Amino acid sequence: MDAEVLKTTLEVVAVVIGIIGTVFGILGISGYLGERAKHKAEKKNKQEDQAEEQLQAMADLRLKNTVREVFKEETICINDKLDTITGDVNEIKRDLADNTKGTVTILRNDMKKSLDFCKRQGYASSSDRANWHELYNTYGELGGNHFKEFVDAWKQEFDSLPSTPPETSPKKRVSKSSKKEDKENK
Repeated sequence: MDAEVLKTTLEVVAVVIGIIGTVFGILGISGYLGERAKHKAEKKNKQEDQAEEQLQAMADLRLKNTVREVFKEETICINDKLDTITGDVNEIKRDLADNTKGTVTILRNDMKKSLDFCKRQGYASSSDRANWHELYNTYGELGGNHFKEFVDAWKQEFDSLPSTPPETSPKKRVSKSSKKEDKENK
């Protein structure tokens, strides 16, 4: 029996070792398959991440190109409008220069007329003086310096005029009836 018990024990040990081997084999294969699946999942995730990054990069590039194109078109449009505005501003500047030149000429003419009038009447009232000096100051502010020596001489002449009318002998009043009598006598 000893041989039989030993045989049975060896068979049991062999079966147990077989079962243990099978269990460890299954566990090993399961572990291997799990690791392999994990590796494949990581690889797939990495590929998906790379694909997503590439798609995002392509979308970013498309967006940049679109923004560049829109910016380029708007810049061209803005530049065209700026060119038009610049032309308009230059035309306005030329018109303003022409108007200023004309205004300066008119002011100079008005100063001369006012001076001549005041000289004929023999004096310059305070309102005449205020008006003349306003013309003179505006003339200078607008750059009317090309006849400066004449205008300065006019100013000195104007400032030297008396402020009140000169004394004149009173005129003899003649009534209408005496005028009528004079006519009849003639």
